[in-house]
Amino acid sequence: MQSGHLYVILLLISIYLLLKASFIWQSCRLRFDYIISIYAVMYLILCEIIEEDRGAWHHARGVLMIAVMKAISLAFDTRADARLKDAFSILSFLGYICCPANCIFGPWTSFGEYLTVQTKQKSHFSINLRYFAQILTNLVVSISCVLLSNCTDASLFFGHPWKWVSAYGSAFSFRTSHYFISFLSQATMVSYGFTGIKNTAPKSPTDRYVSYFGYVVVRPLSIEIPRSLVDVVVVWNIPMHIFLKQYVFRVVKPSGTFTALFVTYMVSSLLHGLNFQLWAVLLTLGLWSYVEYNIRKKLAAIFSACVLVNKCSTSCSKHKVGKTKVLSILINTIFFILCVINLAYLGFILEGDNGFSLVDALKKWQSLDYTTHWLALVGLVFYYII
Repeated sequence: MQSGHLYVILLLISIYLLLKASFIWQSCRLRFDYIISIYAVMYLILCEIIEEDRGAWHHARGVLMIAVMKAISLAFDTRADARLKDAFSILSFLGYICCPANCIFGPWTSFGEYLTVQTKQKSHFSINLRYFAQILTNLVVSISCVLLSNCTDASLFFGHPWKWVSAYGSAFSFRTSHYFISFLSQATMVSYGFTGIKNTAPKSPTDRYVSYFGYVVVRPLSIEIPRSLVDVVVVWNIPMHIFLKQYVFRVVKPSGTFTALFVTYMVSSLLHGLNFQLWAVLLTLGLWSYVEYNIRKKLAAIFSACVLVNKCSTSCSKHKVGKTKVLSILINTIFFILCVINLAYLGFILEGDNGFSLVDALKKWQSLDYTTHWLALVGLVFYYII
């Protein structure tokens, strides 16, 4: 038995026993949902530390990450919802954690969503032309993305004399490889019977994606043509965003918004393992998102313009200067350009293989003159001036 398989089995056994213990001692003051969450994340980190074979860990990490996220959400959901607790059993637990639709490529789904799909399969799940069309569409887009990832960087951007074009090419290659996995996971989710995405606002762009793809993990157009980095963070991995918002940010928010943001950053970083280059990217992303959010909020208040990080509705009544006015277009275009620069800067250090050191990452950023960090500093000063 490979070590990766052993890690998964031990995690399943320990989480199941902890959940059963939480049901037995539910009257005591111990918050087993917190205990299980901390244990699951620490288990993931410990496995990475003790595993000497980096190749074996690379194959097991994704499976363990999804399992840990499911364990955390299951602990909170069974505590909050008696119906989910009643539906919990050894079979439903194993079926949920080891669900073939998302145990390898993801995405995370809640226990409630899994049970809904199981119920639907037994009642009125229908296999029709649209079902196959959505699977095929996801697979075609997925294959197109991996071809784009491998070919575009090598043919158009590699060795370009202007460093920013080369950086954009490397970042674009990384993003398209992410789209490849995301659309592949969408195909497996649709094939299993999952539809839509939970917690999506009515009439949102994601609804249109659902009609085409059946299930939505990522929205590439919102990343490649970004309105703001905040928007990019949300649509990069929608289920992951929902997980962090519901089971980390909202849980910690009573202790303060800054504390909630910091803990969310830490949990997100730890879930991705001891990847220091990713930690640096997430920290920088959080810093710039914070600066951008506050600047645009203040500019929207000063000019009464539709320039917030989130797009205003067509019939916005909060602002006098609508999104089609010259001032709004100018401000939004400036932040669009800054966002593209930041995506190139942040993605530039992520295109390397696993094991890429933080020192090498900082050298790459140094070659781009630490542009995003300087922009964040200037933005912070500008925010306090206005």
